Amino acid sequence: MANVLIVDDVAENLQILQLILRNEGHKVYAAISAEIALTIVGEHLPDLIISDIKMPQMDGLEFCKELKKSENTAQIPIIFVSAQSETDNIVAALEVGGVDYITKPFKPAEVIARVNTQLKLIEAHKLAVRQHLSHVMNQMVVGVAHEINTPLGTAITAVTHFDGILHELRSAFDGQTLSAEQLSGGLVDSLESAGLCERSLIRVAKFVKMLKEIAQVERPSNPREIEASDFLESLKERWQDENVHLNVGTYTNIIFADDEVLSTVLDNLIANSVAHGKLDKAKPITIEVEQAEQATRIIFYDYGQGLQNLTVEELLKPFVTTKRGNAGHVGLSAAVTANLITNALNGSYQVFEKERGLEWVIQIPVRAG
Repeated sequence: MANVLIVDDVAENLQILQLILRNEGHKVYAAISAEIALTIVGEHLPDLIISDIKMPQMDGLEFCKELKKSENTAQIPIIFVSAQSETDNIVAALEVGGVDYITKPFKPAEVIARVNTQLKLIEAHKLAVRQHLSHVMNQMVVGVAHEINTPLGTAITAVTHFDGILHELRSAFDGQTLSAEQLSGGLVDSLESAGLCERSLIRVAKFVKMLKEIAQVERPSNPREIEASDFLESLKERWQDENVHLNVGTYTNIIFADDEVLSTVLDNLIANSVAHGKLDKAKPITIEVEQAEQATRIIFYDYGQGLQNLTVEELLKPFVTTKRGNAGHVGLSAAVTANLITNALNGSYQVFEKERGLEWVIQIPVRAG
């Protein structure tokens, strides 16, 4: 079920709400003040918050405003608690971002109904996100097929030209008319054709790699217990061979995930930062793994120049890249990575642009399946 945080300065109200919600199978956190609630939110991000409006020191409205300041907590739905006679308070609560309200004295059926409504809306939003990403992936496959034609056609043309040069040189050689000048010019043209062919085939190979990664979303997931420190050290060593400075921090022993998919996700993030991030060479790309409530949280940041005039939405669109036309960059990695996290790992992600550069916060359920 859901993780619900209830906030009320009256202990009896907390006890009643805990009893109602726990009987429905929810995991409940309780805070007797908004200040304590903020600490709990920082440690155990809840799916839903139920908060009293009138509380000493920081009231429910200020508590709500504080949550809305952070991208990490702004989307948590908040149901406010108010007495039936406090109509003005209810209006104010909805204006600051509350999604609903419950009146005191509590009626169990009303509490359950309003909580269930918000949880259904949360699930509907998650489903809409998954459907949108699936639609994006379908568009991506069509786009990849279209985009492959250009470099493949270029490679075929280059090979044909190369073949023609070789035939001319061989014919001149057999006829004993091959001059040093003709040989030199033929070799120059051959190298140009070979280089053009190589660059085009590298681009095709990049698309094929992306198609394989897209296919990972649809294949059966194979989550297992991964030793976090071993996994990250292996990742670090692999990128050291590419002269990439990678720092890892492990604050949990086990990651439960499909290790092949997770490797692809992190490799994509690192590769994108190296290619596009304009990194501060004095600071390493950093990956931290920690245990959150019923989830493993992976925090990635690169100390680069962030989104570079792209929005997060644009970043996740297929074929958007700051290196458009470069044979090694096709503008698919971010979109593929987002889909792998959401579908193949059954997780969630958030993307931020902060003082630490581009930052991804990934959450994978402890028993993702």
